[in-house]
Amino acid sequence: MIGAIGRAAAAAVLAALFGAVWSALLYAWRPAITVEFDRDYPKNLTGLYPPERDEPTGLTFAWTGPDVTLRLPGLDRRADWTLDLRVRGARGIEAENPDLVVTADGLVVSTRHSTRDFSNLRVTIPARGERRGLVLGLQASATFVPGPADRRALGVMVDRLTLAPDRPPLVPHAAMTSAALASAAMGAALALLGVTAGSAIGGAVLLSAAVAAVLARGFGPFTEYPQQVTALAAWIALALAALALAVQSWRGQPLRNTARFAAAFSAAALLLRLLVLLHPDMPIGDAMFHAHRFQGVLGGTYYFTSIAPGGYAFPYPPGLYVVASLFAGLVRRGAADMALLRVVTAAVDAIAGLLLYTAVVKTAGSWHPAHAPADPQPAHERKDAASRLAAAIAVAIYNLVPVGFATLTTGNLTNAFAQSVAVFALVLMTLEETRLDRPGWTMVLTVTLAAAYLSHTGTLAILFAATVAIAILFALRGGPALRPAAAAVAAATLAAAALAVAVYYAHFTDTYRTEFARIGHETASGAADAGGRTIEQRLRGVPYALRLYLGTPVLLLAALGAADWFRRSRHDRLVLAIAGWVVACVAFLVIGIVTPVDMRHYLASLPALSVAAGFGATWAWGIGRGSNRVFWRLAAALLLAAAISTGVHGWWAALG
Repeated sequence: MIGAIGRAAAAAVLAALFGAVWSALLYAWRPAITVEFDRDYPKNLTGLYPPERDEPTGLTFAWTGPDVTLRLPGLDRRADWTLDLRVRGARGIEAENPDLVVTADGLVVSTRHSTRDFSNLRVTIPARGERRGLVLGLQASATFVPGPADRRALGVMVDRLTLAPDRPPLVPHAAMTSAALASAAMGAALALLGVTAGSAIGGAVLLSAAVAAVLARGFGPFTEYPQQVTALAAWIALALAALALAVQSWRGQPLRNTARFAAAFSAAALLLRLLVLLHPDMPIGDAMFHAHRFQGVLGGTYYFTSIAPGGYAFPYPPGLYVVASLFAGLVRRGAADMALLRVVTAAVDAIAGLLLYTAVVKTAGSWHPAHAPADPQPAHERKDAASRLAAAIAVAIYNLVPVGFATLTTGNLTNAFAQSVAVFALVLMTLEETRLDRPGWTMVLTVTLAAAYLSHTGTLAILFAATVAIAILFALRGGPALRPAAAAVAAATLAAAALAVAVYYAHFTDTYRTEFARIGHETASGAADAGGRTIEQRLRGVPYALRLYLGTPVLLLAALGAADWFRRSRHDRLVLAIAGWVVACVAFLVIGIVTPVDMRHYLASLPALSVAAGFGATWAWGIGRGSNRVFWRLAAALLLAAAISTGVHGWWAALG
């Protein structure tokens, strides 16, 4: 125990040092501050009206009011900072265009006349080495009101606002401190998992670089965001260490290296996802919509409908909001509700991904990797090691597939939450304990399915179809051993559906009647969907959607895994569960082509795809001998590297 604490302390100290260094280097590398006019602004920028878009040109811009203020506490003032503006007065008469006064800390540094068309203004904010921080002001000398329907007092149009130093600046103190503390917390947690000192330090170095990169970006260092980063890292590190110690105590033996990797990767991915989701540069998307619905649930309103793309009305079950209400007292009502819902959704998704490890390890069945004939390792040990490796890779891929995080960043939080709960149900269906003669486990599956059904309508449709397909495959292909499991899945499916209908969906019969009639008419007439695409265009768009949402590397690995499954393990419980899941996703893929309704089947395919890809990578790593083995190992390594690159790029690109 003393050795573990010492290793954790050493890892924390080194991680803190690296976190501080990374934050200084990465901030100095890209210190420019840019305001994007295609999203909501950070709260330290005031006086601008919401962004607008000129549809013919695609130009995004914003109107200023009489006064615009940009507060940047902690900004290094030893450097000269250059303000780069692209502005337009937009008055028909040139003389009526207002002057634009630029101030720094209340002192006027420039006065420029705006023009009828866009013009570029560059203003130097002189250095003031004796102080830290900057309050930048923009004042229009005159405003106008467009008319009775628009009573805004408009100053000038702004298309670009960038602030850049003339030399590498020092990172704000709050950001450096946060990067060090967050890295230290995660470094200590990694060490407490029981990994080697080298692995703990290496992991902490990589994670500290990622934390510092997100923290130092854009407006990150100039808000309360650094304090949020520190708190998130501390809580995730504490949860990771507590979970590892609890599991080891329960099992009476240390965790396997693959389990440690799965837990560490899940925790790191959760932290980085939340850092992006809570970053001040992160677009709000639909998150504010969910915050309003959440507040409605807190006020006692549970039954409401929403409008899907295309104008379809559908019930909007409140499962996410009910779960989040357990933590409602932790934040103030308002914008903080968005953060709470994002944290709850991302955390549940991380748990769902980690549970895939248990599903694969416990139910790998007869699968075993291809191996060289001279391999001296006993068959059962090869199978166990390969299954654990496949499970660990599946967990990593689950967190890296683009569609999972894209659902969170666009703000489809109820869909993401329901999908995560559906993964819980999938894991339960793969476990040997879930069978009809174990009523307790059947009840747990029933409750889990009902929770997913009561969280999103699309998940209800796809998950119900998946469980029906799984029950049928268990009964027809699993032999006598899986018939009790088939009965349990069927019973849980019917009971959960009946419960969901009685509790919620029975209240919307008029909505169903209207919308199904409309969908039937539009399908029969070949009407275009919300994006204006016909059936033929939707069909042609499938390959593009597969690459965009799932990624080519993961699809190739999943194809390898599926092909090997078909040869070796067609009657295995895990394989049959994944097959039933895929049948449902493919069915709704077809429905999404022939009808104008999209049920988000790409997101639903995520757990099946991840597990298949995990086995595909493990199979490629273990096949053959000599030069053939080198080829397959290189292919597996390159595909996994490409999957990592795709996932990390998706995380980073979410901030624009």
